[in-house]
Amino acid sequence: MSALPPGLRNLSRRQRMDLAQLLIESVEAEPTTLTDDQLTDLRIRIAQFDADPDEGQTLEEFIATDGRTP
Repeated sequence: MSALPPGLRNLSRRQRMDLAQLLIESVEAEPTTLTDDQLTDLRIRIAQFDADPDEGQTLEEFIATDGRTP
């Protein structure tokens, strides 16, 4: 764990885990803002799904292909 700042290296495993949890919670509490490009892409994908909900892959199919489209 050499990537840790020097002050954190001295913390116990439990203290590092608690700190990690606090950091995760602090990030989750922040609102997520999409860029205009991301929002446009999301709207296009939603419209495509609304037009043909049977098209595309299930989550299981997507995971099985490591995120590659067939």
